[in-house]
Amino acid sequence: MKENMDRYNIWLTQVFGIASPKIHKVTEHYGDAKKAYDAINDGDHTLLTKEEQQMLGYVTMEKIDRLIDYCNKRSISICSIGSKEYPKILDEIYDPPVVLYYRGDLSCLDDLSLTFVGAREATSYIIKLCSRISRDISKLGITLVSGMAHGVDECVHMSCVNSGTKTVGVLACGIEYDYPFGSKQLREKIIMNGGAYMTELLPNIAPSREYFNPRNRILAGLTRGTAVFQAGVESGSLITASYAVEEGRDVFCVPPPDIFDPRYEGVIGFLEDGAIPIFNHNDILKEYVGLYI
Repeated sequence: MKENMDRYNIWLTQVFGIASPKIHKVTEHYGDAKKAYDAINDGDHTLLTKEEQQMLGYVTMEKIDRLIDYCNKRSISICSIGSKEYPKILDEIYDPPVVLYYRGDLSCLDDLSLTFVGAREATSYIIKLCSRISRDISKLGITLVSGMAHGVDECVHMSCVNSGTKTVGVLACGIEYDYPFGSKQLREKIIMNGGAYMTELLPNIAPSREYFNPRNRILAGLTRGTAVFQAGVESGSLITASYAVEEGRDVFCVPPPDIFDPRYEGVIGFLEDGAIPIFNHNDILKEYVGLYI
């Protein structure tokens, strides 16, 4: 049963660590999550480190069941890799999240979707451009994915909400945690429009620097292409774009309006390496006409 497989997948994430690629090696070795659980609890610790063996005493199935019950009561949906709700495109990446906690409807990702990311301290020029492109492209039925942060992310989600179109937010915190502070209203509007927001973290986990890079791999993995609207050389948006490159996905960048301005220079290397420059939504659409639309 689906719920039972979710239980074992959640158990694996708690023993080996969320976003650990080792989980996939373990399930492949034993056949599936339940078989891995049974074998490990029967004493086969061949693949476990000492630290992971110690975790066996803390991670009980009773705790997992309490977590699932909590999620059910709080209208938090759970899907694990291999289930029909799990986004198929995400299963294609090197280290797909084993479990997703979400609210809303993930089926909006079944058709063409694109990831839009950029600076938190975005300039007025970038906000204007991002708003227009997000509006124009989402009205064509393309789902836009972003990271629920301030700046470009918020612009993407709000443009979709205001246009009555679908968007998906990927959180770097637990689904119950209000981050960025005051985002609950936006989350509700996203769901009302038929979108969703998700995380691989447990429901009440606070945001932490260590969670942002794993979140970025999900951002890149959920869609066919990632567009960067503004990024300095140390911007996390560039990590998302790098994940997209590694997975063979498309990368788009807004060319810097001023190549000497450090707020924009992070995208220059991607453009030099072949990223597609974008000035309006047609620069993105032409890459998919005849393929997905």
